Amino acid sequence: MSVLPFASRLPAFAPLHPLGRGPLGEWVSLVWPLEQDAADGRPLVVKTFLLASGLAPETRRPLEEALTHAVPLRHPGIARLHGFQVDARDTLTVVSDYVPGCSLATARRRVLGRGARPSEAFVCHVGAEVAGALQAAHGARVVHGDVHSHRIRVGPRGEVTLTDFGLRPARALLRRFTSPSRPDVVESPVLEDAVGSPVEAREDVRALGRVLLGLVAGNAVVPEDTAGVDAALGGVSPALRDVLRGVLLEAPREADSAAWLQAALRDCMARGMACHGQEAMVRELAALPGSGPLSPVDVYVGAASVMTASASVRERALRS
Repeated sequence: MSVLPFASRLPAFAPLHPLGRGPLGEWVSLVWPLEQDAADGRPLVVKTFLLASGLAPETRRPLEEALTHAVPLRHPGIARLHGFQVDARDTLTVVSDYVPGCSLATARRRVLGRGARPSEAFVCHVGAEVAGALQAAHGARVVHGDVHSHRIRVGPRGEVTLTDFGLRPARALLRRFTSPSRPDVVESPVLEDAVGSPVEAREDVRALGRVLLGLVAGNAVVPEDTAGVDAALGGVSPALRDVLRGVLLEAPREADSAAWLQAALRDCMARGMACHGQEAMVRELAALPGSGPLSPVDVYVGAASVMTASASVRERALRS
């Protein structure tokens, strides 16, 4: 068995609920940790990726390094990576925090589905929180490399969490089925550049800018050229328009781009938006069609948390 060097094993867990397929084709499952204090236990997510078989150690090294560097990250806006492992069948297993709520992509679809757009206060709040998470990661010399709306989760209390740090290099190493009739045939993986450079840190921020532009403009396809960006920002307030133009179109800043973006978005919210802050975020999330940001899995997790807790904790939870 080939086990990545930083951890001799994965955290012990018990399966709870399958969650389906992820954006890279991985299998995602909800599990319950068996090594935590039951009174403070929280569910985890296990993602299983099929890597191309027979990868040389030097080919797999960028993925191992990216995941190893992501493990120590601790920030309220970053989903913690608890462990990862590669077995003899070239299966990568990653264990990370379960983050309740819905992805930003899902929230956006629900809002657009009722003929509306997220408020600028919502966009600024999400952007400032994700920029704060990127600032912490970049300070630890860790880049995300795949900032998209499906990697950002919004919680029922206005929490914003960036997930899947360290997984960017996996995209080039995944098993690719070239024919449904011959699933054992794989394409040769295309290697990407090494991660961790300052250029990639700035690209994290630009990728966040593209996510925010898609939110505020209501467009599924985000333009890359100056004319397209200006057209998409036509109905946006001047303050937010200047911030997004600065992120997407201006020359890269020498200073910490994530810190600048976080400060700029918070300044936008402080300049007289009709409603802003986490309370307004909660109200806007609660107004989403259905049950707000909560999914049936979140309800299941809440029940599982109570039933798995110790008797004294379970009694207090049931009374409340």
